[in-house]
Amino acid sequence: MKSPAQRAKLTWNADRFEALERVRTALQESEFEPLYASYIRYLELRERGLRKQSFSQLDVFIGQIIADPFEIRLSIAQHLIGAIEGSWDYWPAPDNWQMPEQMLQTLIGPIWCEWREREPANPEAWVYNFGNQSRDVDGKEVAFLLEPSHPRYQYAYLSRLCGKLNYELHELEHIETILCAPAYFGELVGSLAAVAGAIGDNIADEVVETPPKLVELANFYRDHHSDRGTFLQELLQLGRQDLVDLYLLPAKRWFRVLPSPLV
Repeated sequence: MKSPAQRAKLTWNADRFEALERVRTALQESEFEPLYASYIRYLELRERGLRKQSFSQLDVFIGQIIADPFEIRLSIAQHLIGAIEGSWDYWPAPDNWQMPEQMLQTLIGPIWCEWREREPANPEAWVYNFGNQSRDVDGKEVAFLLEPSHPRYQYAYLSRLCGKLNYELHELEHIETILCAPAYFGELVGSLAAVAGAIGDNIADEVVETPPKLVELANFYRDHHSDRGTFLQELLQLGRQDLVDLYLLPAKRWFRVLPSPLV
């Protein structure tokens, strides 16, 4: 009889188990293998479905680093993230098998909070959003605003904006309006247009028309009055089924050349 981990590998978790194996192999072959011994052991046990034992090893790894001076903790954390982030499906959001909550809360989050205090103008201290408890500050937006010409920060912020805009639009044909208020929708569209402009010649052909269509949609929504019927009815009366059907492709589809670590 197969273990729970073996059964999971054959179903929807197969890709995540493969990612654990890739990360473990890469760290074992690196010159820093002794440093990551407990983390590698965590990965091995997690692959086998032994959660309790794996988390014990993760605690050992965290305990070896947590009392080190800031510069050492940051250097180790940056190197580790550089080694594993290419396996994150939703970069810059980490995979919670490779970087579980206890690791984020006790090690990575505090390091990044201190880093932002020390170097508030460094976009790398913001882009992952580690340890950011503020609902008023979007680390991905801050990273983009600090260095708008850098594809990493364009991608990270664009990914967030595409998700938000698709959410606000997804009930248009059912409740016959956009979910959020016109002013907020206009802000989201303006931000996306700014990112698209920053991407410039690296923008993919299949999304070139998306920003101007969103601007049109935002303008129609801003100027809509209820005496014209629902917003959906107004769009259809204008013959703008294309705006009703508007869907934002994932951020990976917006770039001719993807930034690291997404290549």
